Amino acid sequence: MTAERPLRVAFFGHAQGRRGDGLSTYSRELVRALRAQGAVMRFFAHREDGDVVPVAPADALLLQAWHFKTVTIPKPGSMRAIDAVLEDFSPDVVHISWSFSLRDGAIAASAHRLGAVCVATFHLPHGPTGTARGRVLHGLYRYHRMHMRRVDRCIALSGEQRDLLVRAGYPAAQVVVIPNGVDTEAISPGPSRLHDEVGARLVVLYMGRLDPEKRVPALVESFVSLGLPSDHVLCIAGNGIQRERIRGLAARHANVRVLGLVDARRAVELLRGCDVFVLPSTAEGLALSLLEAMASGCAIVATDAGENGRALVDAGLVIPIHPLRPALDDALRTLIADSDLRARLGEAARHRTVADYSMSRNTRRVLDVYAAARTSAATAPGNPTPAALP
Repeated sequence: MTAERPLRVAFFGHAQGRRGDGLSTYSRELVRALRAQGAVMRFFAHREDGDVVPVAPADALLLQAWHFKTVTIPKPGSMRAIDAVLEDFSPDVVHISWSFSLRDGAIAASAHRLGAVCVATFHLPHGPTGTARGRVLHGLYRYHRMHMRRVDRCIALSGEQRDLLVRAGYPAAQVVVIPNGVDTEAISPGPSRLHDEVGARLVVLYMGRLDPEKRVPALVESFVSLGLPSDHVLCIAGNGIQRERIRGLAARHANVRVLGLVDARRAVELLRGCDVFVLPSTAEGLALSLLEAMASGCAIVATDAGENGRALVDAGLVIPIHPLRPALDDALRTLIADSDLRARLGEAARHRTVADYSMSRNTRRVLDVYAAARTSAATAPGNPTPAALP
């Protein structure tokens, strides 16, 4: 950033409103933090995600697309609209929350034509090697590498993810590991009316996507199998393709409540009010919902998926990905029975998040990545714009 011209960042991310997952949270929090550091932002998202954006409406371009599970196909005319806004905005950096759409590579090429550098945060989860899901995910890394050939720097969320990108063919020198971060001032322990609201003495919470890899139906089955009193309640917040299946399961049990998609303020209230937070995923990078629960001082049970287990060492109960049960049953039973353990783990989780995963620390490191990419582009001999990767 210079006194003459603030840093100008075009951010391709994910809006909120109909979407409530880590991708939309990442976009919201990082864009807000960059603005707080003085960057001028333009935000690009798809209307199918919603219309809640982290900038003024005049500074956002909402595009039309078709969504098929994790694939986003832009509708005709999207690149013309993107190019027009980019040319008018004249960014220094184009940052793509990967994967934005099937046009990510074309967006990077547009950045270079305008003399900007392109940075991508790679969000694809990774699973254990030797499993069918792990092999599928590793294949997707190789697929995405073909489309990342014009990205000047890639932000990986963990060392393991960095290694996967390098094995897929992305240049090691251009991958920087920056774990997810959370606003530890806005997300913190505090009062909540959740217990009174749901009429519970103890609340177990899941919050996130309701998709197969999250295994929320298995969580419902585990919770119900414990035979807990009626004032012990499982709350499920989020949306996804398994929504109706989970609603059907909950309808059979009075102490299982489906809360639907929640906004950021409501999410904080839920986290502050729950006694136990559970994340039983098969695959993750580093889950923002986990970090938010840690920042809120929750006692947590999570599978050792992606970087979640490492983040939670000595600050929660980490269980194997497979088999999920009876490990999940035992962990729930342990935390539900021991309020002192819940308090100790919640305090440790909060401390870990403030020390290692704060959004302010995260944002400084992202700005350093921008600066390094711009310096490399400016000093490339005979090359006035950032060089494409081989």
